[in-house]
Amino acid sequence: MTAPPEREPRLSAADWDSWFTTGHPHVVSDKEAEHFHQLVEPRPGMTAVDLACGSGQWTRQLAAWGMTVTGYDFSTEALRQATAAGPRDGLTYAQWDIDAEPIPPDLKPGSLDVVTCRYALPDLQHARLLTDVGRWLRPDGTFYALVRLRPSRHDADAGQSGDAEPDTGFEPFHRGFTKAQVGTLASGWAHRETHQLSRRRRVIVLRGYGLTTPEPDNAPEKGFQSPGVGGDAPSPESCAPAPGPHGPGHSAHQDGPESADRGARACAIG
Repeated sequence: MTAPPEREPRLSAADWDSWFTTGHPHVVSDKEAEHFHQLVEPRPGMTAVDLACGSGQWTRQLAAWGMTVTGYDFSTEALRQATAAGPRDGLTYAQWDIDAEPIPPDLKPGSLDVVTCRYALPDLQHARLLTDVGRWLRPDGTFYALVRLRPSRHDADAGQSGDAEPDTGFEPFHRGFTKAQVGTLASGWAHRETHQLSRRRRVIVLRGYGLTTPEPDNAPEKGFQSPGVGGDAPSPESCAPAPGPHGPGHSAHQDGPESADRGARACAIG
């Protein structure tokens, strides 16, 4: 019998400070921004929190939709970069070690419309965190997560498709979930959707924490098509405080490919 994998060591704030100084950029794509807009329908007046916000690309995108948003992270360097991008109405950042420190007093039960967490959920004590998130959200609120899909030799499609590979190792700054682990994240939630954003990225949407009619964990995974928008083109809004392609009254194509390319080179991961 194969022994269960050991728990991966927790990275410290100092580890992440170093990573944000030298890490490879990973910006918000037009495809993700449009997908989120379809799923959540963000609008001015909504209140949001971005957990493990990093250098703030996604937090700025939420603010561009007119939401009042706070980005939380425990990396001093990440927050320095986020703040250096410039102020914006309704946008704030705060330092918080989500796993080790008390919940900030601003996160009151039933106070939020949207909570997001991009790429960081596998690094956190996610079962406890999702319980807290469910309490913070209003009854019609939404939790949105973007996670890397970690391949597993036990996946049903292993060896049958081009994106099936054995789980070969431990990448501390790029952790992910297996498909089986993704299926367990809906415990306590009445509604779960899983969307394939790309070959190795999955969007998880949870709603209705504590309601009595949970959907089955084997709910089908949904694909996403974004007509006319490149799948991994970066959203310039995520990289600069100026109004971006997904803010009010701004077309997704006004900034052009050169602006998107500059944004991809300029930003660190969020």
